[in-house]
Amino acid sequence: MNRASLLPRIRSLRAQLLWWLMPPLALVCVIGTVIAYYAAYNYATRAYDDGLFDTARALAQQVRVADGRAKLELPKQAVEILEFDPYDRVFYRVLGADWSDVAGRQDLPLPAISPSAKSPVQYYDSEVQGIPVRVAAFSAFDSRGHVEFTVLSAETLVKREILAQRILLTVVLPQLVLIVVVALLLVFGVRRGLVPLRRLADAVTRRGYHDLSIIDDTDSPEEVRPLTRSINEMIRRLSYALSAQQRFIADAAHQLRTPLAGLSAQTERALDETRIEDMRPALEHIWASSKRATHLVNQLLSLARADPGREFAQIDIAHLLRQTTMEWVPKALARCIDLGYEGSAQPVFVKGDALLLQEMLNNIIDNAIAYGRDNGAITVRLLSRPALQIQVEDDGSGIPEHERERVFERFYRVPGSSGSGSGLGLAIVRQIAQLHGASVSIADAPSGNGTMVCITFNKVTRSPHADVPAEPDPLESLQHRFQSDTRH
Repeated sequence: MNRASLLPRIRSLRAQLLWWLMPPLALVCVIGTVIAYYAAYNYATRAYDDGLFDTARALAQQVRVADGRAKLELPKQAVEILEFDPYDRVFYRVLGADWSDVAGRQDLPLPAISPSAKSPVQYYDSEVQGIPVRVAAFSAFDSRGHVEFTVLSAETLVKREILAQRILLTVVLPQLVLIVVVALLLVFGVRRGLVPLRRLADAVTRRGYHDLSIIDDTDSPEEVRPLTRSINEMIRRLSYALSAQQRFIADAAHQLRTPLAGLSAQTERALDETRIEDMRPALEHIWASSKRATHLVNQLLSLARADPGREFAQIDIAHLLRQTTMEWVPKALARCIDLGYEGSAQPVFVKGDALLLQEMLNNIIDNAIAYGRDNGAITVRLLSRPALQIQVEDDGSGIPEHERERVFERFYRVPGSSGSGSGLGLAIVRQIAQLHGASVSIADAPSGNGTMVCITFNKVTRSPHADVPAEPDPLESLQHRFQSDTRH
């Protein structure tokens, strides 16, 4: 099982950091130990090999060649000194030019490669009676490059093994101590490195539910700041949502108080009367107040639905605009208003929420009908170049330029304006538009009379056939037919 499969079981960040740091550290130390051991052992082997060569050369100096035959002139005491070693057994062998034995152990193996004048010395590992030995072979050559004699010097590996163990202990023990010290430093360092996270957790834990201030990350490490920025962004969104909720509750309570008080007063008035004819004025007031309260509640619900956090999908805004305009034709005809649609019949897609976009269009068209003049005209227009834009143009009294920004405020109505609106329509329009990355503006109608509300979208996906000329819009002919039937 690898470490990756074990990690999900480790809940502690500190444990995970140590898990990823300790094994590589141990592996590096092991690799360093092995490299140091083999490097030291290689140097020691060379030193012992040089000793073997010195022995072989000393023996070679005692060899005499006469009439092509080699002879070792070595006293018995010298042989005893040569073979004496407190740890290893020492062997030698002298061979003539024809590889015949001159002196020494005849079972000492010869080198596998024949010597040459360029390489008179060879080192190799072998065995004597099953005992591992290290051998140094030294060959002497005459002036013609022929071998005169060869001297083999060998010893067992006891000293080398003792040296290897000493080297291993000398290298491994400091490495083990180093691993322990570094491990303690890592534990301490990881613990100290996680202190900012604990401080951040404590700071968040100590906060009350009403404290939505931004977390100060000035003294936080760079690695912690992405977390604090994410938390601060979440706090900002939460603060905005709570503010919107509180504002909505306050606005709803304030605006519903008046129609509900009127309903209560008119109901008491109706209850005081005994005749139906006397009750009628009060009942008419009750009906009008309930209608205004219903409209206000619907507007407030639309405002609540327009808060951020909704999932968007691809919406055919051209189809939605045609259908919404069609739904308002009967109300426009009731005031003899010519309501028409201009735009391509081909799909034009935006990313958004269909219900919210329809609510936005409903508010704009409703305002145009409510404040337009009788027997007037309203044009709903969809433009795709240079940017996608929805225009709703009426020929009413218009909105003064200094009031065009204030009409987007909640519950604000232009002084002296007619109608019984709640002052929420355009506020809903702006909020829904901003939610979809669009902008809203108010301008004078191109005809010079009336108002034109423009909604400009920044991102739009057009149909592959968007450049195909549009077919005649059945909505316009249907609307004109209804209007003509009404006038006649």
